[in-house]
Amino acid sequence: MKSKSAHLVRTRGQKFLWRHRVLVLSGLAAAGCIMLIRDLGGLQSSELAAFDRLLQMRPVEPVDDRIVLVGFNENDFQTLGSAQIPDQTLARVLTKIKAQQPRVIGLDLYRNLPTQPGNKALLDVFQTTPNLIGIAKIIGSKNGNDVAGHPMLVESDRIAASDVVPDVDGRVRRGVLFVNSEPPLVEGLGLRIALEYLEPLGVTPEESSNDFRLRGAKFPMFSKDDGGYVNADDGGYQVLLNPRTRRQPFKMVAVRDILDQTVPSTTFRDRIVLVGDISAGNSDIFFMSYSSATGSAPVPISGMELHATLTSQILSTVLDGRPLIRVLPKWVEWSLIALLAYSSAWIGARRFFHFYKITLTLLLAGAIFLASFGALMLGWWLPLVPMSLAIILAGATMMTFEAQQLTVLSNQDPLTLLANRRMFDETLHREWSRSLRSQTPLGVILCDVDYFKSYNDTYGHSKGDQCLRMIASVLKNSVKRPTDLAARYGGEEFVILLPNTDAHGALRVAKVVQSQMQALAIDHSGSWVSPFITLSLGVTSIVPTADLSPEVLVDVADAGLYEAKQKGRNQVVLKLP
Repeated sequence: MKSKSAHLVRTRGQKFLWRHRVLVLSGLAAAGCIMLIRDLGGLQSSELAAFDRLLQMRPVEPVDDRIVLVGFNENDFQTLGSAQIPDQTLARVLTKIKAQQPRVIGLDLYRNLPTQPGNKALLDVFQTTPNLIGIAKIIGSKNGNDVAGHPMLVESDRIAASDVVPDVDGRVRRGVLFVNSEPPLVEGLGLRIALEYLEPLGVTPEESSNDFRLRGAKFPMFSKDDGGYVNADDGGYQVLLNPRTRRQPFKMVAVRDILDQTVPSTTFRDRIVLVGDISAGNSDIFFMSYSSATGSAPVPISGMELHATLTSQILSTVLDGRPLIRVLPKWVEWSLIALLAYSSAWIGARRFFHFYKITLTLLLAGAIFLASFGALMLGWWLPLVPMSLAIILAGATMMTFEAQQLTVLSNQDPLTLLANRRMFDETLHREWSRSLRSQTPLGVILCDVDYFKSYNDTYGHSKGDQCLRMIASVLKNSVKRPTDLAARYGGEEFVILLPNTDAHGALRVAKVVQSQMQALAIDHSGSWVSPFITLSLGVTSIVPTADLSPEVLVDVADAGLYEAKQKGRNQVVLKLP
């Protein structure tokens, strides 16, 4: 019983595939083409740009007040009269921040060398501020441009990596949790200061062999082909950034206000404070998904703001339940693309006006855009560009195929699959004009099935149709050149048009047709001339002149056909004007 059911399912599946083979092939071809282009990296830039645009469309989120940024701006450097921040000035700023008892201070400034005056004062601050985290550039060591952390901070394990990984278009869409994948692990600055903030709350990394987890929240490791990426750098432990939806997501405090003591006394209390350089001349600047919107020039952000983005993302995920950006498995993405391509091909195959087909295809693409936006709101990155292109490509392919099919059907006899009378008339006029210009002969063979009414009466119309199809096959095989045309002229009459063919050439083709018909030996007991199906053929060839019309050619061949019938049928008669 089970075997019978399985056979039934398999048979139905085979029938479905056969009936919908054009749809299935169109969908698979479109999906396969898009996937191939995507795997070769041809869609990476457009997918990343579409991802940015979807992020920018999200509703504005509130400022994350757990993080405060302190930036040295252009005015501060003008006041200092130097392009560098003296240790003394930095020590004063850190001392005043420290006085408000922040939970953690992140120093996004390289201080591996003394910058006099005031180095001793800065060393004192470093020594007496256990919640201060400095930076070092780690990844650059492969290229010889690494930057070591301050020795005192390194010795007390208060150093984090400042490294970032930009994409092919220069924007940063990924955050670095760890710059390496083998112990001892070195945290990125964004992760390190987040961990320092979470530790008093009892939140520490959970034991896991593959993934980084905090309070049950899994931070999926970025892989080189995730989302719209193709063979990207996935070294260390990276995650996709999910920046807050506003241009300035954190409170920014000017250094001058701190030194002038105009900052409220609770500004930094129990918060994360990041100190860095935000001046126009700072080389540590980056672009993110929110660095530009459509039609606007890119706006860079400082490295400090970039690290704060990752920190905020970690805190929001662990404490607020804000979703991370995740990607679908590749097989799911491929299945979605293939399904949408098939759906679009199905629309293209419907018997609608083209306007309705195009409208439905665009509506499907619009629905996918809204679905991608809704999915991103929930933290899922759908392949918007490949899905949209698959819809457009499959729809256009199917509509083109259907248009060609309609053209073929309008020019083809449905029973014999030869050209129909309309196609023959159009071709006759076209070839007549061409032969008139070149003064070359144009030949025609007009055929009629002898005693075909008697055949239908004797064997039935089904057998009659089968007989006409066999005759059509003979005619089709008798013409060899691409310019030759075999057509059903009407009822049991057929015609062959032979461009650039004189009377003798047309007569040879007619003899071939008659010979092949005899070889078929189709029984015809109702015939008065033969026990088999026979043809009467009228043949002619004319070099067109300006005073003649194309119809003359058919009329002369018809006269030859009439004469063949008068002579007893099963004859080939050459008739010249």
